[in-house]
Amino acid sequence: MVELSTFVGQIVSDIASARTNADYYAAGISEQYHADPFVKSLPIPHYIIEDVEVEVPVMVVGITKSSDEYAVQKEKLFEAIKQKLPLYVLRSYKYNFIKSREESGAKEAEKNKSREKLRLESSADVKNSSSTDERDDNSLKMAAIEFKPEQLDEFNESAKKITENMVANVGNYLDTYNYELVKILDLADDFREKLRREIKRDVASYTKSARPYLSDESITDSAKYIGNLMFFEFKKIMRSSASVQVDINTVKMNEYATQDCLMHIKLKIKEQDLTLQVEEDEKGKEKRYLSLT
Repeated sequence: MVELSTFVGQIVSDIASARTNADYYAAGISEQYHADPFVKSLPIPHYIIEDVEVEVPVMVVGITKSSDEYAVQKEKLFEAIKQKLPLYVLRSYKYNFIKSREESGAKEAEKNKSREKLRLESSADVKNSSSTDERDDNSLKMAAIEFKPEQLDEFNESAKKITENMVANVGNYLDTYNYELVKILDLADDFREKLRREIKRDVASYTKSARPYLSDESITDSAKYIGNLMFFEFKKIMRSSASVQVDINTVKMNEYATQDCLMHIKLKIKEQDLTLQVEEDEKGKEKRYLSLT
């Protein structure tokens, strides 16, 4: 059993994949032609799919109402948070921990360099000037601190605790605002804000030496980035309309189904090419988008 929208979408997707395979095959032929002087001047064979007509019978199993799906979708949301969020939080903690240590190492190297410069100037002893670079190198190497097992354990525990709290937060939000009326963007905004608070509370609980240093700005940026990733997970799960459930098993149709249960879908799919456009905005930042040709 599958949703009709998924089935039709997969047909269109498979046709697009067929065109992709044909293009790559034509590109491979072009390399062979180029290497062979006997066929080098010949045109490269290439075919496109102008339009496709597909007629398929499906057996209508039923229509799933949105209200029937709320409980299922809710559990899927929780499961997505449990699977994805710990990884995102752990990655953020590790990144900021390393970044803070690198910054500390760079500052220490700069201090050592200043001290060495003052020493050389005061003693007029330039023979030992080579030790400056060596000391700087040692300081920078100190910045690349490897994680101790206990530190990773602490970060994993933090990610687990934050995830549990966020599952509870999302559950409260959905219950408070009525799942049927919840908008994905509103849920994502609330998720980011609550995640920011959870991370801030957790970071404050660490000792200074083990803390995955995040400034208030870094915490906000991390929560925003993670929230954007989770938004797409939420979008895949939450649906606002009912769906037609169909069975595409032709054996079952032949054995059990009557014509009353069958629906014949006739699709006429016409190819329309897209072109990748690359432009620069007024700030010189590159913009990439697809446009119809």
